[in-house]
Amino acid sequence: MPLTTLTSAAEVLLASDHDPYVRSTLRQPMVSGWAGHGAVAWRATDAEERVPYVMTWGQPAQVALLIEELLPELRDQTRVTLPRGTAPLLPAWVALDGTDWDFRWLGEPPPVQPGEDAVVEVRGEQAGPLLALASPTASALPGDPAVRRWLGVRGLDGLSACAADTSGATGVGHLSSIAVHPDARGRGLGAAVSAALTRRLFAEGCDVVTLGMYATNTAGRALYDHLGMKDEHRFTSGPLQIRSRW
Repeated sequence: MPLTTLTSAAEVLLASDHDPYVRSTLRQPMVSGWAGHGAVAWRATDAEERVPYVMTWGQPAQVALLIEELLPELRDQTRVTLPRGTAPLLPAWVALDGTDWDFRWLGEPPPVQPGEDAVVEVRGEQAGPLLALASPTASALPGDPAVRRWLGVRGLDGLSACAADTSGATGVGHLSSIAVHPDARGRGLGAAVSAALTRRLFAEGCDVVTLGMYATNTAGRALYDHLGMKDEHRFTSGPLQIRSRW
């Protein structure tokens, strides 16, 4: 089946029915991509890792067919993001050494949370000690140029909670590095700081707010469920291992 070459963010958006996940990855007007078999693939920079990826959209069986046709275009160790369940459907000489994660999003402001009035803008260096303790694998850190601002809740000895605004795509807000001090958990501070930042992004003109979470983050899942975030996209991301065919 011949593939359609895509050369702009607008074409990728049209081919993917303006899916919120796709929108969140498109941070420049010109991209290279392909459409075929009911799926879409495009080259972009991952919002969390800040490294090049081939992103995909569609059902696992559709995406597997598209990736198989694109294998001549892809090098071994090319980083890809595939819908979870795609990797086992790829040809036998192709594997994915990946991490499972979920894309969450809101199309409207969340319900007001107790404690939002205590959320204030803070300096990045204030978030450093909290992240080192509560979220050492956080994707955004103080000094990261992708961070537009930090919000937090102040405690007696530093921040009790924080969240970073790493929005980059037009009209799409993105939350990163949401963390709560271990001694302050169970008080709703994660919900408060997440809701407060999300509300600001909507007030500033975003029509969707997104975030990514590890699939194993059960506490985060409960928090984002509580805020009403949609849970329709589950992915595996990592380097594609392309071995020689026999």
